[in-house]
Amino acid sequence: MSSSLLEVNKLTVTLDNGNKLLDDVSFKINRHSCLGIVGESGSGKSLTCKAIIGLLEPYFNVSGQILFKSHQAKLTLANNGDLLQQNKQTLKQIRGKVISIILQHPMSAFDPLYCIGKQVVETLQAHQVISKKQAMTKALEMIENIGLNNPQEIYRKYPHQLSGGMLQRVMIGLALMLEPELIIADEPTTALDSISQFHILKMFTEIKQNSKTTVIFISHDLGVIHHIADDIIVMNKGKIVETGSREQIFYHPQHDYTRYLIDTRKQLLNKFNAIIGFNNPNLITETT
Repeated sequence: MSSSLLEVNKLTVTLDNGNKLLDDVSFKINRHSCLGIVGESGSGKSLTCKAIIGLLEPYFNVSGQILFKSHQAKLTLANNGDLLQQNKQTLKQIRGKVISIILQHPMSAFDPLYCIGKQVVETLQAHQVISKKQAMTKALEMIENIGLNNPQEIYRKYPHQLSGGMLQRVMIGLALMLEPELIIADEPTTALDSISQFHILKMFTEIKQNSKTTVIFISHDLGVIHHIADDIIVMNKGKIVETGSREQIFYHPQHDYTRYLIDTRKQLLNKFNAIIGFNNPNLITETT
């Protein structure tokens, strides 16, 4: 059995006015697996992952534990690896190299003033001991490996000259180059067309099969979650209402809210699976 990489215990987030946004959220994720977090807008999915990586603004009050069990020899974490107890310098060291986050809107992750290649090179040099020439070579190899034509041309383009799907693939490719222990993907397919979604999910499938990286994949799209996740958390109004394997959640849901999500999204799930080539009739059977 795989050991857990991350354990979240009684994570609670409140605003200064006392409004509780997350309420005693607890879960764990094993190494080399993919945990899907599903729920409607406002359920607390993204808030949970921003709390994990330490990206919440000061007016959010966070309590609980987020225990990260890194295997990186050079990374020493205080307080048994509780990310909520680390200083800003340690969190900065963790982000990117150890824990990478992939956002829903890739344009916001790139500086519009610099070409894609320059930004990839600078990121590599910030996290690895590598010459500029070596970083440039790796950047071109990465662009080719993620399936984009004319790597030299892509390298010289600015973010606004690439589509959202292309930028998302560059972001994922860059994250993989840093070899993080954990990738947090926050709605990475939501703003993309079906073809781009297919390419992104193909990349995440290859990550599961070929790398040692652990993934938390956030989405409101049940088709995406069904395709990528090993285990699933269902969130509603800042709480976890159900946790289980993909098969348990989709075919034997216990909570009324989970049944509601599956029933109301069934047609979208069928359409999505048809687009990406799934014809398994078991995917569209009625749940009870």
